[in-house]
Amino acid sequence: MKKVLIVTGNKPTFREVLSSLLFIAVSGALILKMFSFANIERVAPGDVARTDIYATLDLNIADTVTTEARCRAAREQAPRVYIYDPRAHEKVTFILDQLFQKLKEYQELRDSLISERGKSQKAEAKKQVEVLTNQYQDQLSALVSPAIFVALKDIKNLDELKPLLKEMMDRLYTREFVEDRNSLELIHGEAVLVDSGKDQQYLTKGFPPVLDRATLKKFVYSFLRNREVVHDQEFSFIFALVNHIVIPNYIFDGKMTEESREEAANSVEPSYLRKKTGEIIVRKGERISPVAARFINEQNERLRANISLRRIISTLLLLSLAVFFLYRLSVVFQKRYAREEVPVFLLLIWCVLAGIVLIKLSIFVLGAVERSVSLSVLFKGELLFYAVPYAFSASLAALLAGGIPALIVTVCLTIVVILLTAGNIPLTLFLIFSSLSAIFILRKQSGQSAVLFSGFWLGLSHFVFLIILFLHYSGNPSWEWYGAAFLISLVGGFFVSAAVTISIPTFETAFGITTDIRLLELANMNNRLLVDLSMKAAGTYQHSILVANLVEAAAKVIGANSLLARVGTYYHDIGKMEKPGYFIENQRPGDENRHDRLTPKMSAIILTNHVKDGIRLAEEARLPEQIVRFIKEHHGTKLMAFFYNKAFSLQEENGEAVEESDYRYPGPKPTMKETAILMIGDAVEAASRTLKAPVTAGKLQNLVNRIIKDLVDDNQFSDCDLTFKELDKIAASFLRSIAASFHTRIDYPGYDFNEQNDKTESDGHGDKKPGSKHTGNGAGDE
Repeated sequence: MKKVLIVTGNKPTFREVLSSLLFIAVSGALILKMFSFANIERVAPGDVARTDIYATLDLNIADTVTTEARCRAAREQAPRVYIYDPRAHEKVTFILDQLFQKLKEYQELRDSLISERGKSQKAEAKKQVEVLTNQYQDQLSALVSPAIFVALKDIKNLDELKPLLKEMMDRLYTREFVEDRNSLELIHGEAVLVDSGKDQQYLTKGFPPVLDRATLKKFVYSFLRNREVVHDQEFSFIFALVNHIVIPNYIFDGKMTEESREEAANSVEPSYLRKKTGEIIVRKGERISPVAARFINEQNERLRANISLRRIISTLLLLSLAVFFLYRLSVVFQKRYAREEVPVFLLLIWCVLAGIVLIKLSIFVLGAVERSVSLSVLFKGELLFYAVPYAFSASLAALLAGGIPALIVTVCLTIVVILLTAGNIPLTLFLIFSSLSAIFILRKQSGQSAVLFSGFWLGLSHFVFLIILFLHYSGNPSWEWYGAAFLISLVGGFFVSAAVTISIPTFETAFGITTDIRLLELANMNNRLLVDLSMKAAGTYQHSILVANLVEAAAKVIGANSLLARVGTYYHDIGKMEKPGYFIENQRPGDENRHDRLTPKMSAIILTNHVKDGIRLAEEARLPEQIVRFIKEHHGTKLMAFFYNKAFSLQEENGEAVEESDYRYPGPKPTMKETAILMIGDAVEAASRTLKAPVTAGKLQNLVNRIIKDLVDDNQFSDCDLTFKELDKIAASFLRSIAASFHTRIDYPGYDFNEQNDKTESDGHGDKKPGSKHTGNGAGDE
């Protein structure tokens, strides 16, 4: 709602200083937890609690037992690490090629030595063969053992044995090979494979069929059975050769497995024992357990840190800066946008203070709910605390003072909440976006039901903010989380709207503000005062409705508060209910004009009293001050010209002196554009009824311009900020509205309404036109 306020000066008043000190004291106490001095001494396990001890702030202490158990579980659940060597088969093939090449060379050199020496040099040849044998045995020691070399060096069918062994290796490595198949173990169905060929690692859910050392002999004998190339006596050394050269391609890596287990244990988040604010730690008379003692001592340490002199001074300085900038921004807002006598700074600082208290109280209550309700998903990540009405202050300020003051309140509240939550970034962001959404949603809302319904839209915006914050700070939410977040968001939205609806009347009364909500309530034609007006003074009631239409249209043209103008006009003449017959609009045709029997001065008193009676009725009905100003100011200090002139004409007969002040309304003059428009509209509507047909646009324009000129000449607008440009716009608006009410209709066939009126007059019921005798400047009341 658009609010306009009057500048009250740059120096703070006593009330503003007192409110600032109260704000700093309450906010500082909440931030520093200074309401929690009880049980500040240290306690030991086994002590008896002298009182119930509650957590005065959120407490977390390390749970070493649970953390160690989780670390052990993480170590045990870490998958084992295996090295996979895809080149094992290739390496074995290379060994076979090298081995048989060397064996072939050996046999050729040996046979050459023996054939060259002959039988005469057999002893010398034998020595050379021994040297050659030792030489090749040393060369092949890296590939095979000496016993295997000795067994292979005299085999004559090497060319047949080599492809046989290669074929055996090909078949063996189709099934993979390990040292011990029992070493292949899946932890929770998983193992880590490190591919040494690609330098990559990945998880596997199982292992392929494998051979190990225990089953290798069976495999070799099964492969060589019925092979003519191999004699029975050669089985043993061939197995020995295969067993020696075969390389496992699945190898358990104990070192990497231990490193993986350590990494899993180190990744475990420490466990904490937690106590929420307001939760009982130990009850009176109970022995303090070791865990309870840790909670109490942790709380006491933090309380001591909070109330250190350094912390107190820094907190008070920050709050003082917040108050200073709130005050300066309020003054800037007043200078640029205000014209209604509302203490802006007081209003804003009390909006912030009420919001802080409500937020703290809500956190305390929701903390108790969290401990008593078993729906754990609502509390995961402290989700329940997003139902706190963070947007209450901004919503209240938006409805009471407008969008710009609400933004000022949001900035100030954000500073305090950052201090209250020790820099909780997600909650702070949620507060800012919630407040901005509330300001946007409430910018055109009016009526209590509309404000309550706005809680639904605010709840939807909360849901969007929660999703964004969760994705940014936590991860992928579950469907269960979405449901809980939606419920919490709606609860928070309706919590804000309900709190605002309950608080609005109190703030309206305390600061003299009339919101659109209150105005719409007063615009209801079933309001008691308006119903009484329609029953007791029907003519005045109809006059008020017509003038309200004129005034509302003119207010819109110049940018004034059209709703305030309309509602104020409804009530401006309620004082006429006390003596309705003395006002021309309530007199029926043929009735005697009661003023004919009164002196002009007495008539002036009666007319003046309708303003006083209206003020009294308004105060009894507790109408807002802004509405009462319409009653006080709609005549200003105008002269009741008809009775003033009548008094002059009778002055010679009765010899009484005529004082102009006796025939002027008591005022005050209009102080708002809206009441000034009403003064003009009231006179225009009444005077337009004196125009005789045909009513032309020229007549109407002369009427409107004459009335405005007379009011300007009489200085009736000297106390309000109407400009001549705005007066021209008001005159044009009135001209359009009045002209529309003087439209013509076609004649009804067979009816002559004018002839019927003439007959009625000839019968003696209309010997004078009603009001013809007592019309004048502003004649509606005369």
